[in-house]
Amino acid sequence: MKILVISDTHLPELSSPFEKTNANVNAFSFFPETLRQKIEEADIIAHAGDFESDSAYAAFQNTGKLKAVFGNCDTERIQKTLPERLIFEQNGLKFGVIHEAGVSLNDNTARWYILKEMDVDILIYGHVHTPSIDEYNGKFLICPGSPTNARMSEPAVAEIILDDEKEKTIKEIHIIPVGQAACGYLRFQEELINREESK
Repeated sequence: MKILVISDTHLPELSSPFEKTNANVNAFSFFPETLRQKIEEADIIAHAGDFESDSAYAAFQNTGKLKAVFGNCDTERIQKTLPERLIFEQNGLKFGVIHEAGVSLNDNTARWYILKEMDVDILIYGHVHTPSIDEYNGKFLICPGSPTNARMSEPAVAEIILDDEKEKTIKEIHIIPVGQAACGYLRFQEELINREESK
């Protein structure tokens, strides 16, 4: 069982309408091949908000795999369609999805409290646009970052692979880079590493 974790796609209006159409991976031609492949492979797509446009939401909804919440940049229509918080169960594990779960990149205290309040095993959140995985006592906080508008990181998503043979068993959780970093800080960091390696 593969769960694709994504957030903060921040896509403008696409050519596809909000209403349901026949969806396939070609609806995501604006994404890099790596991400299109992950969308196709996923059993569930957990989106932590900020689709931004109705048609971007529709593209994900039309996959039939979407579990999502709205974000602060989503349209009024999306905010009326989706919840602010979502809990779903899979393979005996409880997943919580929320957009804003604190603004700090380094301090997860607020997020651990939200995980406990929602009574979930894994809290998926967005808003900060920087990927992160934190684990404590078998519980996880996962922010996939953003595949289109990353901050001080590469564009990314996350993937959770569950063991279909054993309940409550996570095989793997990892961050997947899906594009080139546009952030000037990262380009500068890469230049410094390349200079150091060429010495």
